[in-house]
Parts: sequence; C-alpha cells; structure tokens
Amino acid sequence: MKTFKIRIIAKFNTKNELFIPGEVHEARRISYNLMDFKTPFQIVSGKKSGEEVPFKYAAVVPDEPQPTQQQFDELAKQNGELQEQIAASKERFSEISDALGEYEGHLIPAIRQLVQDKAELLQTIERHTDEQLNTEKLLQRIRELETIAQGRDEMIKSIKSVSVVIRDKRNPVELPRDVAKAIEGLRGFDFSNYGIIACDEYADDVQDWITVIRGYLSEVNTPENEMSNGDKLMLALINGYTIASKNDELADEIDSLTSGWFHDKMGENNRQDLNKVIYEFMRDLDKTAV
Repeated sequence: MKTFKIRIIAKFNTKNELFIPGEVHEARRISYNLMDFKTPFQIVSGKKSGEEVPFKYAAVVPDEPQPTQQQFDELAKQNGELQEQIAASKERFSEISDALGEYEGHLIPAIRQLVQDKAELLQTIERHTDEQLNTEKLLQRIRELETIAQGRDEMIKSIKSVSVVIRDKRNPVELPRDVAKAIEGLRGFDFSNYGIIACDEYADDVQDWITVIRGYLSEVNTPENEMSNGDKLMLALINGYTIASKNDELADEIDSLTSGWFHDKMGENNRQDLNKVIYEFMRDLDKTAV
C-alpha cells in the first residue's frame, strides 16, 4: 500500500489523540479512487500510528520533485566548474596580495579584474540556481499532467460505457410478430428474461410460445444482419422492442380472432366452437369481397 505525507488542516479529537492544524504525518488510504471523499487516512508512523484522520481534516502533501540521473550529472558537472572558478579566483586574489608591495601600480587594474570576475561568477551561480528551479517546476508539472491524464482516461471509460447503454435504449430492437407475441404470452406466465432465453421444457400451455422462441434463436444469421438473433432477443428483453411491420391485415385479424378465442375459452372440447367462429369469419369475408 502506497504511503504519503498529509498535513492536518483543522483541529479535531480522536478517542486517544488531539490533532491540530499544521501537523504532518506519514499515512495511507485503504482506497484511493479518483472520486473517493469518504475513506479516512490512516497514520502509519510516529506516536499517533494507527489513528484514523477523516478525509475532510487533512490534505495530501505533494512529493518533492527528484531530478533524473542525467539532470543530476549535469548539475554535478556545473557545480565542479563553479568550484574550479572559485579556486582560480582565490588563487588570483592570493597572487595579487603577494605582489601588492612590488606591483603597487598594478593594484587598481587587478582589483577591477577581480570585481569583474566576481560579478561573472555571481551571474553564473544565479543562472545555475534558476535552471535548477525550472527543472523542479518542470518535474512537478509533469506529475500533475500525469494525474490529470489518468483521471481523464477513467472518465472516458465511464462515458463510453454509459453511451452504449443510452444508444441501446434509444434504438429498440425490431422483432418478428410471432416472436413478439410469444414474449407477451410468456410474460403473462411470469417468465423472467432468463427463462425466455433458456427455453426450458414447460407445460403445454406455453409450449407453442417456447417453440417460436427456439425457432427464432436457431435461425442462421445472414451477412446483412449486424447481430445474431440471440443478441437481438437479449437486447429486446432488456431495452424494449418493436414489431416488424407486415402489410397483411387479414393475418392480423385471424391472429386477433384466434388469440381472443384461446384466452376466453380454455376448455378441452372447444374445437367445434373455434371451427364455427372461423367459418363465420370466412363467410363474412366472402360477402365483403362480392
């Protein structure tokens, strides 16, 4: 489990300890999700080790930037050059001091040169310091951008998963009329989505609908279809469906006629009644045609 430093930002008490603003502790979190604002910090070192700090009472202290090996080597090289320049300046100053008595006429030019060397050395040191600060700021910015990129990737994944669900709900699946009727019939017998997909053996009351579902699932997928009938049926059960349009009004009337008779008259000896209803329907149809 990764550990890091936290700074207390508000005064509070636990059962055993008092925490005041400004304290810095080494801690960890059991969970470190991007949007987790509830999991407390747990102190892992010092006399307060084991104590839990609520998330709202502390802030994570950013890691101090560490230069790369290449940057460290470059800084060490520059530091060596500066040391050499300082040693040369000291040697020059010593030479001037020794020759002060003999070369009194050369004293002012030598001092001027020394002052100039000192100014150049100070400029070099300032430039070196600015480069080091810029390097630390660059490393800090790189870490911030990595954190932002990680959060962005997680957000993109969430948006993609949500968009798939929304897209499916906006586009109900189109099913054949007999399959839609079979689903409605099985729903009337309290069939779940899994029960419809499984197509297990059941009583004779629903066997015809089960046969329709099985036939639909067993159809071979054609190249122009984007998904199999099994996938279509699963999406239809979850997100809804529409019935494929057919310009066959007579078939619709017969289907309505037989469905109504079946649900209203469930006796075993009603075949004659059904035959009579169909005969009268066909007779009326012939009169209309004439």
